[in-house]
Amino acid sequence: MISIYYFTATGNSLTTARRLADGLGGCRLIPVVSAVRHKKIVEEAEAVGFVFPVYFSDAPCIVRDLISKMIFTAEKPYIFAVPTCRGHAGACHQRLDQLLMTRGQKLSLAVNVNMPGNSYINEPGVDEKHLANQDSSVQAILPLIRSRETRDYSEPALLPLARTAWPNNFRGITAEADKCTGCGICEEVCPMGNIVLREGKAVIGDNCSTCLACFHWCPNEAIWMSKQENIARRSKYRHPEIKLQDVINQKN
Repeated sequence: MISIYYFTATGNSLTTARRLADGLGGCRLIPVVSAVRHKKIVEEAEAVGFVFPVYFSDAPCIVRDLISKMIFTAEKPYIFAVPTCRGHAGACHQRLDQLLMTRGQKLSLAVNVNMPGNSYINEPGVDEKHLANQDSSVQAILPLIRSRETRDYSEPALLPLARTAWPNNFRGITAEADKCTGCGICEEVCPMGNIVLREGKAVIGDNCSTCLACFHWCPNEAIWMSKQENIARRSKYRHPEIKLQDVINQKN
């Protein structure tokens, strides 16, 4: 049995996790958002995977929180990561390896899958190319996992944490009261319970993972995703295979 933990906001990581599970067989897909609620996560699988978007060269804070609670009971489990990113993952693999070391484990393999970004904007045509290559990118990873290929991600110096390593709303994500209709979608998709409706309007707090699900799923253009003017009103992105309920169901 292989356990694959996934975290998704707009569908890139969920669709990648599904492709991995279909290709490998004998997998169970586990949403990080529901698993992280437990004080302790005992993982017995011989192989464990993590699929998540890269935020500022690191795993999202909710994924880091999950791993910090995990106890791996298999002898020398094979731990792999498939981060999704719009270009490169920076030191994400090394940071993940250092986090796993606090759980007495090592990262065995990490391979990125390039996907459309939901924050910064790629050049025209790049996102379409990434989407078209998703299947082949995952197919190239499957034999590496099947053969239990390992790579060394050791970094002698302790890497500083990215600013997304803990919950905070450094982007300045806000909801405009005059455009918000109180539909509640942003509250439903928020993985952190960081959005509430007050007097029929969305209010966004500081317990934020910066996943941007609220921005991309809002049907009323009521969410500002950043204080940076060039991306505050960028076009919305959602993976074409993903429905709103797929994102909401992570909480179940």
